[in-house]
Amino acid sequence: MHNYKNKIIGILGLGLSGKSAIQFFKNYSKNIIAWDDQEIVRNSILDENVDLLDLKLLNNIKLIDLLFISPGIMPSHPVIKLAKINKVKITGDLDVFWQEQSNNKNKFIVITGSNGKSTVTSLIHHLLVSSNKPSNIGGNIGIPVLNLISDKIANYYVIEASSFQLALVKNIKPNISILTNLTPDHIDWHGSYKKYINSKENLFLNQNSDDLAIININNDECLKIYKKINNRKNKPKIIKISINNKLDNTIYIDKEKVYDNLNNKNIFIGDIKDLTSLIGLHNIENILISIAVAIYLGVSHKNIKKYLPTFKGLSHRLELIYKNSKITFINDSKSTNIVACKVALNCFENIIWIAGGRRKGDELEYLKSNIKAIKAGYFIGESADEFVNYFKNCFLSKNSSNIKDALNDAVEYAKTLNSNTTILFSPACSSFDQFKNYEERGNKFIEEVNEYIK
Repeated sequence: MHNYKNKIIGILGLGLSGKSAIQFFKNYSKNIIAWDDQEIVRNSILDENVDLLDLKLLNNIKLIDLLFISPGIMPSHPVIKLAKINKVKITGDLDVFWQEQSNNKNKFIVITGSNGKSTVTSLIHHLLVSSNKPSNIGGNIGIPVLNLISDKIANYYVIEASSFQLALVKNIKPNISILTNLTPDHIDWHGSYKKYINSKENLFLNQNSDDLAIININNDECLKIYKKINNRKNKPKIIKISINNKLDNTIYIDKEKVYDNLNNKNIFIGDIKDLTSLIGLHNIENILISIAVAIYLGVSHKNIKKYLPTFKGLSHRLELIYKNSKITFINDSKSTNIVACKVALNCFENIIWIAGGRRKGDELEYLKSNIKAIKAGYFIGESADEFVNYFKNCFLSKNSSNIKDALNDAVEYAKTLNSNTTILFSPACSSFDQFKNYEERGNKFIEEVNEYIK
């Protein structure tokens, strides 16, 4: 446990994580200085124990002993630069959480990756809770980790970690670290793909032979990280996940059948169609990873077969909203980048695609191989014209501006087709041009679908 007593704590960023940090540090220090660049956010802090001082000012940064940075604050932020120049110690929520809770008998399962991490996090938690193992879920999935702190002994903490959080870590040493996949994302924040990858790799830095790393080696960048970890002298145990190869000491799938080959036992678990209703090859990878964790933590094959089928997936990720004899409506608002969108496009045929929002700098060309499945595209938000210009010679493309008009356009076009169609809302972009987050965006799509089916 870190000693914060009588320390002056600075907190930068006062969203959910920043507010959870205030509550945490109040248990140790009466001296908290907080700052957020948005006045409306600062005004939401009504706490007499917190001084709202501009940490961009040298006199204020010199007051603090420790600077807590909320996830998502840009590394180029002037407060961070000033703190480094003045040798102020910098930390983030994952390290603070781990230092607080690791002295108990808690187990830490931390999941990261470009896509799939929320599904894996939720599925592991589901299998543990269903098997009466005390599990808490949090992190990037929506619950700040510092809100999870409790006095209970021997909890499993199942944590989704973003690249923003991992860019700050120095001390965390998860019992189980999981890497689902890596593709270019958040390049604007990190500055380069290499720095983005490095942040993800930080998850494994402090692991040793007492710990476990689970890595999807079907992904090229993940394979490189696996090789680096495997070449370390003091390395964790490693489980490699692959849907393409039957490997030793893993969970694998062969001819639609799932096997437990941990410790090379090769025990049949079940047919994939009986184990899950989730669609797509990416979800098979997610399931194999989650089964590996569950078995490693003592969940029986019987409980996996019983409880895995009861997991119905995440809201806003390939979520079936409504289906009639002609049209299927799918909400995939969680698709905030090109790679996630491609995964969704791979799952369907005869697609009427709704996409657009704030682009992340990834390449639309990556979706070229999906064009044959798309009948029409209706595009929204600030990138709508970019999508139209790129795809107009491939399929019917229109700037529909917003979700309501895009859905109306998509439904009218579906009525002209003889075949069954899927209206797929998979934006391939962030939501911040028109919405607070992808959840609000997805809820708007659901609202419009519900209007249609009235």
